[in-house]
Amino acid sequence: MRKQESDYRATTNVDEKDARPYANAYFDERAETLAEKEKNFSLRELFQGVFSKLHPLFSIDCAALILYNEEMDHITRAYLTEAISGQISCIETISDPVSLSLITKEISDFDFPVLKSQQDWIADFGENHCLTNHATEYHFHCYIPLENNGRTWGTFELHNHNRELSAEGLTFCCNIADFIAGLLTVMEKRIMVEMFNEPRVVNVSKASLHTEEKVKQLESEVEKLNIQLAEYLVFTPEGPAEIFTHKEIIGHSPEMQEVYKLLNRISSSETTVLILGETGTGKELIAKAIHHGSVRCEKTMVKVNCAAIPPNLIESELFGHEKGSFTGATEKRIGKFEQAHKGTIFLDEIGELTLDLQVKLLRVLQEKEIERVGGKTTIPTDVRIISATNRNLLAEVEAGRFRRDLFYRLNVFPVSLPPLRNRKSDIPVLATYFLDKFAKKSNKKLEGLSKKAISTMMAYSWPGNVRELEHVIERQVVMALGPLIKDIGIPANTENSKSAMIEIKTIFENERDHIFAVLEWCNGKISGKNGAAKLLGVPATTLNSKIKRLGLAKKHVY
Repeated sequence: MRKQESDYRATTNVDEKDARPYANAYFDERAETLAEKEKNFSLRELFQGVFSKLHPLFSIDCAALILYNEEMDHITRAYLTEAISGQISCIETISDPVSLSLITKEISDFDFPVLKSQQDWIADFGENHCLTNHATEYHFHCYIPLENNGRTWGTFELHNHNRELSAEGLTFCCNIADFIAGLLTVMEKRIMVEMFNEPRVVNVSKASLHTEEKVKQLESEVEKLNIQLAEYLVFTPEGPAEIFTHKEIIGHSPEMQEVYKLLNRISSSETTVLILGETGTGKELIAKAIHHGSVRCEKTMVKVNCAAIPPNLIESELFGHEKGSFTGATEKRIGKFEQAHKGTIFLDEIGELTLDLQVKLLRVLQEKEIERVGGKTTIPTDVRIISATNRNLLAEVEAGRFRRDLFYRLNVFPVSLPPLRNRKSDIPVLATYFLDKFAKKSNKKLEGLSKKAISTMMAYSWPGNVRELEHVIERQVVMALGPLIKDIGIPANTENSKSAMIEIKTIFENERDHIFAVLEWCNGKISGKNGAAKLLGVPATTLNSKIKRLGLAKKHVY
């Protein structure tokens, strides 16, 4: 019994009612035109030209055209084309009839386009599918039958090393397969002559010139048709069920599946969690998911943005204060830790805390008690701490800006969130979710995003991650004039967008980091033959004053 079969008409992201009439009429017309006007046609050259278009469009590593006899028990001819060092080559791998093996027999029986991986073949037959007379082994395979008027002429095969063929690629290749099958049907007599080793090409130079011309014309018209259709076809994302679900967490990419697995393990525990990720990756949503999945879900989750509170007020904000403890303290204040008793406290941007406050937070973690500002008694507290940062805390530790002991206390269970550029398969799902969200908010009836709009978003690097995507979709909804958003107005994926992700340091930070690195290399020795002052080329007294000014101390070196 065959496995992994999938009818592309039911599973791809193209609306059949919209795409099929245009595509079928186009390819049928081209098949008849080429067969009628080009008597000295070379199938190998056409196949090479087709692959030269498919390779850059869908990153296909290798393609094969397999032709069967009428009884479907032999391979009569096979062509293989691939990109080698940027050049497209096409060779005839089988010229004499070859009996079908167990695997090729299975492939010849496919009635619909089928996607299979190396693991699928090994599970079914104990070995991967390897191409005849071709040493390279591929991990992802796609098989499209060449069927026309009830006869299967062969199989159009696509093979990749690192990725499965996308839904858009499958749809496009199915149209190409229909074109080739139609061409083979019209040229049946010509194909039969070639199978019996009669002269295959007459007037080779003229035929090659005409074929190259036809291929270029075909490529140009196919590209125009594809672009036109992309503006009007509504993209409908589909994906597997998520392992971990939360009403505000969207995404089913492999990277997010790993995050969901971690959440399943830690939500029911009392473990301290440190969430790491760039700005806009959804750290607060992950913290909410952890809290809602824990035994503390009935209690409050108190959120504190450590970067948004002035340094002179954050201690009072976290731990509270007594009346009269400082100027302006006209009444007693309950701090965030007390408010979160028996619940969860989320400390966002934990890397922004000053060193003196880090000491007090460390005491809370160790002793499970707090002391209000101006207070004389300690208050026991039972709080689960979830913290988050977009900084590299280990680098901050090495630079002396974050306490090492506090880092290890917070880093009991780290959860790293992938940036959006590393999980681009989630972009269509996220974009559709935000589109529905803001369409309802704006009382607009929108059908969705076009495939062209999705392609534009997939090509962008998204330095602001999911938050930037959300704002872009919101802007498009506000500006939308019709039911379909045909294009997205975002910057192109250039070096300028990538540079936004580079961390910029001030001169003060660079000087501090450099002095710290030299001190560490010298084991804290400042003066003398192998001291830091000699290596830096400054007097020891000058270096001492710089160390004091920069806030470095000998303890930072160890």
